Amino acid sequence: MRIFFTILGVAGSVVLLLLLGVAIAVWTVDPNDFLRPIQERVQEATGRELAIGGGIDLKLGLVPKLVLSDVRIGNAPWGKAPDLVTAKRVEAQVALLPLLQRRFELVRLKLQDPVIALETDARGRGNWELGAATGQSATDAKQAAAPESYVFGNIAIENGVLTYRDGATGSVTKVAIDAFSVTARDPGSPVDAEFRGRIDDIAVVLTGSLGPLATLAQRHLPYPIAVKGEVAGRKTSMVTQVHRADDVVELRDLEVTAGQSNVKGQVDIRSVGPRTRLSVNLTSPSLAIEDLPLLPAAAPAATPKPVTGAQKGPSRYLFADDAVPFDVLRARDVDGEATIGRLALSAGRHIDGVRLRFVLRDGKLDVSSFQASVFGGSAAGTLTIDATRGRDPAMKLHVDGRDFDLAALLAAAGRPREVRGGKTQLAIDVVTRGDSPREWVSAMTGTVRAVVGPATLVNTKVDPSVPIDRIVDAVNPFRNVDPTTELKCAVIRLPLERGIARIDRSVAIETGKIDASASGTLDFRDETIDLAIKPEVKGGLPPEIPQIADLVRVRGTFVAPVVGIDAMAAAAVIARIGAGIGTSGLSEVGRSLFMRGARGDAHLCDIALGRAPAAKSAPSGAPKAGSAPTPTDDLGKALGRLLGR
Repeated sequence: MRIFFTILGVAGSVVLLLLLGVAIAVWTVDPNDFLRPIQERVQEATGRELAIGGGIDLKLGLVPKLVLSDVRIGNAPWGKAPDLVTAKRVEAQVALLPLLQRRFELVRLKLQDPVIALETDARGRGNWELGAATGQSATDAKQAAAPESYVFGNIAIENGVLTYRDGATGSVTKVAIDAFSVTARDPGSPVDAEFRGRIDDIAVVLTGSLGPLATLAQRHLPYPIAVKGEVAGRKTSMVTQVHRADDVVELRDLEVTAGQSNVKGQVDIRSVGPRTRLSVNLTSPSLAIEDLPLLPAAAPAATPKPVTGAQKGPSRYLFADDAVPFDVLRARDVDGEATIGRLALSAGRHIDGVRLRFVLRDGKLDVSSFQASVFGGSAAGTLTIDATRGRDPAMKLHVDGRDFDLAALLAAAGRPREVRGGKTQLAIDVVTRGDSPREWVSAMTGTVRAVVGPATLVNTKVDPSVPIDRIVDAVNPFRNVDPTTELKCAVIRLPLERGIARIDRSVAIETGKIDASASGTLDFRDETIDLAIKPEVKGGLPPEIPQIADLVRVRGTFVAPVVGIDAMAAAAVIARIGAGIGTSGLSEVGRSLFMRGARGDAHLCDIALGRAPAAKSAPSGAPKAGSAPTPTDDLGKALGRLLGR
């Protein structure tokens, strides 16, 4: 037993002497001796200057720690920011035994309060591409930047700010880093990552399991990535396999889940000259519009234009003036295909069976085909957007919609009604420009046409406070006494020229008891309406409807139109619909709009579609004495009365 304690005492003495020797050796190390070698090594490896304003301090422990204050790493010569990285404090834990030999081997690196400025130039070159400033060849630069060229263990960031500036578009993304860490025992071990912070205004909490850095450095080997967490309070995850080959990075077996949305497929990232080109083939069984900001590379949300003093308060416009961020189209080149089983919109609406093929090059988007099932029917078409000139992008849209359900259309417009039948055909063929919905409608040139087939509409109680109900009540008083309205057809054909639709009986409706057509203008530039609607009763009026207005006129704004009736109509009609009659000359104006042609035997819907010309109201040539006035005469008299002549 004495021998045992003797051996234990000797061993303890040896260990104590060794620890004492290590402590003396470490204590004699001047940490500032590492300053110049560290700066030289960073300059040689990256081509950037490393400045340490506060010097280096050595904290002793089982794992010694070097503390650097006021650290700055220079930016690329072309960069906008003065530095690539600045940090108030950098803690570098180093291996003990190499330190005794005055060798520096990094175990853990921690940055406190750093500011990291990432940016690209107009050609897409990033300031993080280290080594470019040293005159190295492209091959040498890639090798210098490869993960296996650096030996490090763990990295952590606290209370940092990262900005990314796109040199092509000028857009800036800001990342507030509450905490970030990357942990790996060695380059051959898997990497655990964690992030907590905000990207722009979106809260992000993610944890990830990544493949070893050594695997990432080897081409033709799959590199696994699995990330999960919450983005904007919604569960989010991404799983993929990264493959590298020459100038192509492939994201295979990609699956992204965000909120209610799920996207699968493959993304290829290829360097083509100074730009990056993405090729995508994506499939989504369910995609919600509200989840798009959570998905990678999503377009930023639309931002409202500046509001002047005259524009304050509730808008009088129906179409929004929020600017769409078309700058994103110039940021990168993308082509591919996408299939969406169900695209969820707001208010519970959705579009099914979405398929599209598209090519985006240098700010010009060409959607060569898109199709979808919507409103009980189908829609197909093409879209081109040319945003190469920045603001005021040009657009061309062609849509062919077939067999839409009228009840679904009315519900989407906020006017739900029980309808049987009423298949609706829609055709849009327009060109326009601008960066907001209101600018688009203000510049539209082309044709918009909707045709509604036979239907039975269950009549509901008229609400006099709703302008559309007052219009319908004035044109079709049978709605108040009949349980249903038998619709034969309805046509809306808008010939548009720079935001103005000049209507000449190209809006019409035919029912079992009454027909009506409209003429006038719809001005989408200031969203004003001036329409004259002429109803025609097919049979006699029942006792409960003593009289029908000979002419209904709708004027004002799209949001709040005013309904007026023929000043010669009976007081009962005026009282029933609550219309204003302070419109001297209304009868003459209305008649002149319609006397250019009578319907003859043609149906109003055929006239509205341009399939059947209206009969002449008077023979050509000069009118005879005592004959009925010509439309020009009527229009001239009407205008004269309106002007007080």
